[in-house]
Amino acid sequence: MTDNPFRKTASCACGALTVTVSAPPRSVHVCSCANCQRKTGSAFSYNSFFADDAVTIAGDHRVWRGSSDSGRWNDVHFCPTCGSTVFSKLEALPGLTAVSSGCFADPTFAKPERLWWASNRQRWLALGIEEVETQ
Repeated sequence: MTDNPFRKTASCACGALTVTVSAPPRSVHVCSCANCQRKTGSAFSYNSFFADDAVTIAGDHRVWRGSSDSGRWNDVHFCPTCGSTVFSKLEALPGLTAVSSGCFADPTFAKPERLWWASNRQRWLALGIEEVETQ
């Protein structure tokens, strides 16, 4: 068995829920839809999208099914102990797992490529990346 040079692990704040990935993300986005702002308590969510077969999940988690501003379902998986959102599954992106990029706690992690739902972004937010008005 050879070492995987990309292997990275994301975890919740208390460390009870982890997501280990074995391949680079297919894409990295931030989203300013109302649901993402509410679930993060911030101006946007920051997610990296990985092929399902590159993702290993360990630890107990709970699921909350919400919907995006486009009306599609979004299953948010979070730690029942500390409440951190660690990963999501989206109806719009079958076969991919969205991992909360901040859970990698890696300051060198990939920069987001685009901002989804720019039409709903906080007006002071200027990230210098492609902006897509909706999703």
